[in-house]
Amino acid sequence: YPGDPQGQAWTAGARSGYAIKTVAGQDVSSWEFWDIMDIIDDKILDNSAGKFQTDSKGAMGNKPAELPLTVEFAELKMDEDAQAADDTDRVYVNRDDPRYRDLPPDATLVEYKIPPAPATYTSKTVEDIRSYVASLPEPVGYVGPRYAGPASINKDFIDQMLANFRQGKLIPMKDAYKMAIDAFDILKQEKTLGRVAVPEGKKVTVVGDLHGQLYDFSHMLSLAGYPSPDNTFVFNGDFVDRGPWSVEVMFTLLAFKLWHPKNVFMNRGNHESELANHFYGFFGEIEAKYEKKMCELFGEVFRATPLAHVLNNEVFVVHGGIPGPDPRIWWKGMDNQVGFQGRVIQIGLDEIENCNRFMEPNPAENPLMVDLLWSDPKGKEGYGPSGRMSEGIYLFGPDVSSTFMKHNNLKMTIRSHEVKAQGYRYDHEGQYPVLTVFSAPNYVDKAGNKAAVAVMTNTGGTLQGPEFIQFSAQPHPDVPSGAYSAGGPLHPDTVAAR
Repeated sequence: YPGDPQGQAWTAGARSGYAIKTVAGQDVSSWEFWDIMDIIDDKILDNSAGKFQTDSKGAMGNKPAELPLTVEFAELKMDEDAQAADDTDRVYVNRDDPRYRDLPPDATLVEYKIPPAPATYTSKTVEDIRSYVASLPEPVGYVGPRYAGPASINKDFIDQMLANFRQGKLIPMKDAYKMAIDAFDILKQEKTLGRVAVPEGKKVTVVGDLHGQLYDFSHMLSLAGYPSPDNTFVFNGDFVDRGPWSVEVMFTLLAFKLWHPKNVFMNRGNHESELANHFYGFFGEIEAKYEKKMCELFGEVFRATPLAHVLNNEVFVVHGGIPGPDPRIWWKGMDNQVGFQGRVIQIGLDEIENCNRFMEPNPAENPLMVDLLWSDPKGKEGYGPSGRMSEGIYLFGPDVSSTFMKHNNLKMTIRSHEVKAQGYRYDHEGQYPVLTVFSAPNYVDKAGNKAAVAVMTNTGGTLQGPEFIQFSAQPHPDVPSGAYSAGGPLHPDTVAAR
């Protein structure tokens, strides 16, 4: 019912679409709305009931029932057409399902809904910035490569740009804006799940978290080579934040994408989001090195970035993990020893492909996006709660990952998102392995880990491997990890406060 400001009916299992059947033992199923509201004395203006007039009275003139009282609810049974016409946004989960019988009474069950992708996506923010960039002056005194459209990028452009980056020299602001806008125009045309074809005899390199560690990133490129038609790259998220050269790493990735759009693919990570970028440094770094306005553009670039790719219809590549439980089950006190079977209907690759990604991660609006960006594998079977952040992030066991891969005719999942001592680790082994690849060595200048990238080659029509290129942290200027994070020594607000 509309009120229940204390939430007792909700925690007991009442949901939208339920009707009040009895109040204090009195059958009220045939009563009018306000007659029922009178007897339960629900006249409190809150977010739910505030639209109702508190002085309304029912024709029966009922007095409030004595407290405490018991309210009995009944779930309305409607045919599918009537239910759809009634309210397509309502959530219906049957708590009487045997799977949920042992859940505590305060457990929440939320239906797993996947918002559809728009047919086209246009950003007013990007269009406004496009006009703004046209008015920017040409750089004065700059020595280095100039961006004049994708055709202007080649190996010499990348070499010179990286050399300048290592010497603390940025590309001009006008060029930076133009590169980010052109990359956005490419990314927004791609599907939420991309399909990557690796021809016979060619290879694909999957790169894990980079986190703005420019000198390690540059070293990795010296070992793995640049992207090319012979060596497709998938950059698997968390390009930025924490590391103090996130701007330089990001523009290198954009340059690669503009140079070889059919051989460079990018997956969004959990750090490609506005909340993370404000707190962990990327937006502070942009403001310090360019201007605050550019943050708005990168918000759109990240929202346009795909969430996953499939290599040769064999290997699923995603930053975090695979689809979580349906419905979303959560309760206070849930701990990571819990394992539960939470999905009966499997999600297909086509559903991921057609999911809307042009938004910020929010488990209430798009649980699939949150699963793909945030979840982690665990050893125990079933789903469990994650220690990352709060409600709505899950761990998944080997039975969950193998079922997902069987359903989609996949043979492997490659993900990132977690530091591994050797730069990679098979978190789930066997016929349907889950492999973690992490490419930021000595993460945040403290972890002491090696880094790795995974290389697979199409041999005989199927992807073989992966083989791993491991590398260690490289010397870098004395700028600490987190320097541009909120409260960090180089964040603009910190500098202004000195």
